Amino acid sequence: MDYEHLIYDKADSRVTITLNRPEKINALNEKLTREFESAMLTAEDDNDVRVVVLNGAGRGFCSGHDYGKEHFVPGERETGHATELHRVDFEKRLRAYMRVWEIPKPVIAQVHGPCIAAGTIVAGLADIVVVANDAKIGPVEAAPGMVQGLIWGSWLPLVGLRKTKDFAFLHGTMDGIEAQQCGWATRAVPLSDLADTVDRMAAEIARVPLEILMMKKLAINRSANQMGFREMMEINFEMSLAGHFSNTREEWTAKLEKDGFKPVMQEWKAGTVYDRNRNR
Repeated sequence: MDYEHLIYDKADSRVTITLNRPEKINALNEKLTREFESAMLTAEDDNDVRVVVLNGAGRGFCSGHDYGKEHFVPGERETGHATELHRVDFEKRLRAYMRVWEIPKPVIAQVHGPCIAAGTIVAGLADIVVVANDAKIGPVEAAPGMVQGLIWGSWLPLVGLRKTKDFAFLHGTMDGIEAQQCGWATRAVPLSDLADTVDRMAAEIARVPLEILMMKKLAINRSANQMGFREMMEINFEMSLAGHFSNTREEWTAKLEKDGFKPVMQEWKAGTVYDRNRNR
C-alpha cells in the first residue's frame, strides 16, 4: 500500500512504521491516523513479521493531534458542535491507538525529540519504549482549559497515581532520563545510540518464533486487561469526549477557530488569556 504520511519498511522479520509528517512533528491528522491503523493491521496479518518498530521522521516522534486551524471549523474533528461526528471520530482514534496494544506481536517505540499528548498514547501502548536522553515527553502542551483526559488511561499504569496527577494538573514535560526513571520508558540512551539500540533489540526479538512471542504478549496484556487496563482507556475516552462538549471547551474552540492554536497557546503561557479567577 502507498501511504501519504507514513513509511512502511519491512526487512526480514521486522517492520518499521515511521510517522512521516516532519513539518508538523508528525502530528496526527485524520489521514495519518487512518494510515497508522492500516499499517498496524498489515503488520499483524503478515506471518513473516515478528516485531514492529514505531518511530517518527524529522526532529521528533509525534506532537499529538493536529491542532492546525483548519480543524477548528464548526462540526470538524476538534470541535464539539456536531456530537455524532465527534463521537465517530473519537471512536476511530481510540481504535487506531489500541492497535499497538492489541497486535499480538512485540512493538518497540523509538522516541526522540517531542513526544506529546496523543504521541505518548501511541508510544506508551508499545511493549518496549526506548527514548533518547534529551527527548521531550509530556501529556499535553495545550492550555489546561482545553484538555480533558483521553491520555490518562495510558499514563496511569505506567507512572502511577502521583505522577499522573502531577502531569494532569500542572502539565509540563520530562526528558528521556526521567521518563525511564518513573516507568514511562523502558530504557533511555543518548540520541546517537538510539537507532542502534532499537535495532539490536528488534533483532534479538525477531530470533524468537512468532508463536512464542504471541503467547507472551497475549498472556501479559490479557492479564493487564483483567487488572482493568482496557477499561481505564475506555473510561478516559468517555471523559475526554464529554469534555469536548463542555462549555469551557466551547469557549476555547471559539478562540482557536478565530486565532489558531499557536497564538492561543502563546497567550496562555504569557498569562493573557482565559482565567476564570479573574476578568479576561
